[in-house]
Amino acid sequence: MSYQVLARKYRPQQFDEVIAQEHVTRTLKNALKSGRISSGYLFTGPRGTGKTTTARILAKALNCAEGPTATPCDKCPSCKEIIASSSLDVLEIDAASNTGVDDIRTLRENVRYLPTSGKKRIYIIDEVHRLSGSAFDALLKTLEEPPPHVVFIFATTEPHKVPETIRSRTQRYDFHRVSVSDLSTHLKNIADSEKIEIDENALFTIARKADGSVRDGMSLLDQMSAFAGEKITVQSVIEALGLIERQFYFDYVAAIAAKDASSALDMVKKLVDSGIEIPEFCQGLADHFRHLLILQNSNNPEKLLELSESEMESFRNQVDYFTSGDVLRMIRIITDMTADLKSGIDPRLLLETNTLKLATMESTVLFEDILAHLADDEDIEEEPGSGSDLFGTTAAPKPTAVHPVSEPAMDAPPLEPTVGPSEVRAINMPMVQTAWPEYVDHLKRSNPMLSALLAMAEIKEVRDNIITAVFFNAGGTSKQVVEKPHYMSIISESLREYFKTNLKIKFEVDLNNKGKKEHKSPAQPEKIDTEKLLEEDDKLRNIVERFEGEIVGRKKADD
Repeated sequence: MSYQVLARKYRPQQFDEVIAQEHVTRTLKNALKSGRISSGYLFTGPRGTGKTTTARILAKALNCAEGPTATPCDKCPSCKEIIASSSLDVLEIDAASNTGVDDIRTLRENVRYLPTSGKKRIYIIDEVHRLSGSAFDALLKTLEEPPPHVVFIFATTEPHKVPETIRSRTQRYDFHRVSVSDLSTHLKNIADSEKIEIDENALFTIARKADGSVRDGMSLLDQMSAFAGEKITVQSVIEALGLIERQFYFDYVAAIAAKDASSALDMVKKLVDSGIEIPEFCQGLADHFRHLLILQNSNNPEKLLELSESEMESFRNQVDYFTSGDVLRMIRIITDMTADLKSGIDPRLLLETNTLKLATMESTVLFEDILAHLADDEDIEEEPGSGSDLFGTTAAPKPTAVHPVSEPAMDAPPLEPTVGPSEVRAINMPMVQTAWPEYVDHLKRSNPMLSALLAMAEIKEVRDNIITAVFFNAGGTSKQVVEKPHYMSIISESLREYFKTNLKIKFEVDLNNKGKKEHKSPAQPEKIDTEKLLEEDDKLRNIVERFEGEIVGRKKADD
């Protein structure tokens, strides 16, 4: 026996076997049970969702020896003939190749004849919207007053092209796109029946490529089983179908978030060299940002996003890279670029220029945030004992009676530096991770000790402009040192100076993790008697007093 493709081998033969169209099959089954059979049906919906299949099942249900019934037996001669597409009482007509009025006139002549063996004479007209206007007019009278033994079933992907006069004389059933989860489950059952081993991510990739079409999904699974054999992986699906690996989008977005234009342009070159169409990449990139936007704003993103568990986790890792306003602007840039691609401009040039636009785009600042910063600035300026205004100059005392205020102690936490509204911008984790080594070098110029300690820390999280840094192993001592108020003030000021915005930082210790890379522990400062040292060295004492410094250790100078 010749090989039968999966789309035909696993074509549903009962209403309950139709995938994800319960709202249609339930109504038809109830109508058959109650005997409320219409003379005309209009099945609409995307390709591959079961319109023609449901029409055939309905034809079997009407002409079955036990019918009309909601469960045709598939054993009687009428059911077998319909399954084999050889029934004289069920005529399938392709409207795309029978568009003229003469074809409809022939149909009108034939409807007068009674069925040969079944109970009904059923006409299934696929892609009915392809009929000409005169053909619809010729069909109108027959459809309005059909013979009692005739049933018309129309199927179309474009119901808006069907005249209203036809739609008003039929019962309309809208077939929905099949979700990725439902389609992947269906494909998994077929793969198990065919003894094909396939991983979860490969199933989701095939289901997404099918775009809601069960027929397309089964055809792709058939193609992949021929390509990969008995074991199908997501990598084999990407290679066989010429898709863009999802990790490529994650890497590209990470480069954009880190404002690493060089890496992003390198990825564009890699994309172009691989031969992938740039419009396809733009569509996938817009879809990637859509996932991030939904994760940021939806309480139940799992219901809206058709992703596997591993993919969902990867998207959650990037959800804090941008604000919702940034994502909306990026989607707008991508959609504008997609429109520009149709103008004939070099696609690579467009992608490179828009990549630079994305990588250099400043973060969105809400007006409410600016007002909040202004309000904070006013509060700080008016705080008693602050001693300085917004610009760091000494504020004149107000002519009001105040109680004497003792001078703040050295360990009292100083006021955090403020920035103007123009410096309010969001910082994300890729930006901090990329710039952290340079920041540590920047801090080294003013405070080598703090720089050495921060070099041992790794960035764990950046959220709402708050950096979480982690010390590993025996990092408790380092954490205690850098969290001293005086040193925290130096770190905060240097962060503001380097990143050009207000940033806060907090530190944690992870004793169960050695970190991604080993760091050399800094040499412990020699224990010395600072009072004795200052008494013995007048020059050193003068330096310490003049600069209000402190001795943290002693090191032998290099020759």
